[in-house]
Amino acid sequence: MGSCPVIKPLETFNVDKFNGTWYVIEIFGRHTKCMTLTFEKKTNTSLTVTQAMEFYMLDKVNIDYAHANTGTLEILDKTNPSKMQIRWPDNIAGSATFNIVDTDHSSYALIVECQKLLFLSRTNAAILSREPFLKLAVKQKLQGQINTMDLDATDFSAMKHENCIRPEDSDVDLGFVRDQVYNAFGFVQDDKINQINDEEEMADYINFGDRPRGR
Repeated sequence: MGSCPVIKPLETFNVDKFNGTWYVIEIFGRHTKCMTLTFEKKTNTSLTVTQAMEFYMLDKVNIDYAHANTGTLEILDKTNPSKMQIRWPDNIAGSATFNIVDTDHSSYALIVECQKLLFLSRTNAAILSREPFLKLAVKQKLQGQINTMDLDATDFSAMKHENCIRPEDSDVDLGFVRDQVYNAFGFVQDDKINQINDEEEMADYINFGDRPRGR
């Protein structure tokens, strides 16, 4: 019940050229801002990705807080390096597939992640840019690709990149972020999955209006 989207290998993908920082321009409905992803190649088959972001809810209480979290990407098939497996530290997000759907390496990229759960799968997507902005025509092109994958581009939310702060300049260290069931991409911790026994308990962990894929 439920499946991850089938994504064609990106034959032009080059890990070395993809390294560096990308701004998240649009992402499937998250309550964050100033999100960036920074990729760094470690070996021929592994990379790290550091996800930095701020949270809208803290603006209401005038707290400057930026959070950074570093995960590991593993290339499982050298003939298809654009498809990887991602894992965040301490099982914050569990394991999920991570696909580079499209990129020119220098200006834009489209990524799709999917985590298979017991009864369904959760899929998320993001449009990336090397700058805090991206031309409308490019965004529309990438949104169109999402629609061809049995996903819905109307799920995208624009990411704001104004008045951003660095994690090291945060006012406080909020431990609740590390204790959440989800990371910013909305995936469930592996240990939480193991504790779920039926669909009712799954519903307690997942907002079913937030892109679960069940068939």
